[in-house]
Amino acid sequence: MRPDLRDTPPGPDLARALYDYVVDSGRFMVLEVSQDARIISANGAFRSRYAGFADVRGEPLSRFFADEDDSPLDIEPGQAHEKTVARVLRATAEGEPCLFHAYPLDGHTLLIGEVADASDHEVVARMGNLTLDMSRLVRDLRRANRDLARANQLNEELARTDGLTRLANRRHFLERLEAGVAQARSRQHRLSILMIDLDHFKNVNDTFGHAAGDRVLVAFADLLRALVRVSDLPGRLGGEEFGLYMLDTSLDVAMTVGERVRARTRELRPLEENYLPSTSIGAAEWREGEDMDALMQRADAAMYKAKAGGRNRVVADG
Repeated sequence: MRPDLRDTPPGPDLARALYDYVVDSGRFMVLEVSQDARIISANGAFRSRYAGFADVRGEPLSRFFADEDDSPLDIEPGQAHEKTVARVLRATAEGEPCLFHAYPLDGHTLLIGEVADASDHEVVARMGNLTLDMSRLVRDLRRANRDLARANQLNEELARTDGLTRLANRRHFLERLEAGVAQARSRQHRLSILMIDLDHFKNVNDTFGHAAGDRVLVAFADLLRALVRVSDLPGRLGGEEFGLYMLDTSLDVAMTVGERVRARTRELRPLEENYLPSTSIGAAEWREGEDMDALMQRADAAMYKAKAGGRNRVVADG
């Protein structure tokens, strides 16, 4: 059964994929050739005719083939070909002449040949049909690989992203924060975080329903995304709790950002005039020798101080 190359995953050696396509065919002799014209692999049909089934890997093509004028076969290393090249080759020992096509692919050359037991015209026609078939397979394979690569990229993005707000999810936020702490430790950078909680959010769900609560979360996430730098990372850590990671940021600057978030949140009207959102925000700056968990605990404690102090405010750790 003919293999379906479209099932090949992204990044395969295309010469290998095509080699597998025809290597088991008793009709064709198949070789994979390096840029310096040495044999990488050969199927049984070729080894049977030219080498008595001996291993020919690493052998130069000139050992087995010559052009019609008896000059050695020349495949110029690294040469790019726009079209398939048909060449009539024969064994250096006595044997039936063969017609081979050369397919330059991904740094390798694939040679596919038939014994010229018919007229050259008929052999060329058969090989031409094979060329068209394989060209279609290459095109389909590349298209499928592009589609699969895009799908993999989307899956990776979804794995890092909160499904509702499109902010970083908790796992990705913690991964980035941990890496940021390591960078701050090794390069003596400053790093600050905000822990943010939407006040009385449970009342929103209880009063207006979960769909309304989702609108509030999305509106706040959009606001948070709009207020931060490209280098900052806002994330949804769970429920109505959010975080903001800011590298190269002092506590004073983090407090300024937190105050901006707090003030702009009061201006949101995700449920028109039925609900006036507010936030309690805790800010903390990384300290020398501190790990990620200790930093988050200090920011979290500051956020609870903001809640205990009447909510709708920003409190710094310390």
